[in-house]
Amino acid sequence: MPAVRDRSTSRLVSLVERASPALYVVSAIVVVLGTVAGFGGLNTVAKPPVAQAASGEVIEGKQLDVTITDAFLADEFDPYFEPDEGNRFFAVRALITNVSTTPMDKSKDNVLVDGLTGSNGDPQADEVIRIGESSSNAMLQPGVSQEVVLLWQIPATDERAGSTITVHVLDKTLRKGFLFDDTWDNPVVTADVSLVVGDRGFDFAKDDAR
Repeated sequence: MPAVRDRSTSRLVSLVERASPALYVVSAIVVVLGTVAGFGGLNTVAKPPVAQAASGEVIEGKQLDVTITDAFLADEFDPYFEPDEGNRFFAVRALITNVSTTPMDKSKDNVLVDGLTGSNGDPQADEVIRIGESSSNAMLQPGVSQEVVLLWQIPATDERAGSTITVHVLDKTLRKGFLFDDTWDNPVVTADVSLVVGDRGFDFAKDDAR
């Protein structure tokens, strides 16, 4: 004798049959998310490794091309720049070229040193000196290259001479302005440079001093 289904049962079966494809999709998503979560979640996707560059190598960017030359300690830099009492300068020398179509007024956040902070507690240098001009943070026009020294103040008791440090070179993204001028922001590390820190004392102007 054939099975008998009442109307309510038939409606329920029909709804389940129509909903089955959507249920399968939702189930598949749940399974995928559960699998990803088991491996640490959606935020643990591996990022590409940062490129390693050598001293004197050009690191190309959208805003700047940067060449890190060396790093050293100094008791002063240029007669116009002296550290506060009890401090010394930690200096990184670099050649920067503005390869963009817009002038730039600073490069403090394009070159950082791992584990080093400025006087304000942020990682940016206290000063960026244009070598040969004795000026800090001067405007750099498109297509212009300039040798600079980035200076951080550190305690005189901080023994870093002879140690190896990592310099982070960052590049930025151009944000097109609507009501205001275009700006470069969102700095991202594009390359790391390892350097042995020298000590120049007061001989900051001698290229062969270490």
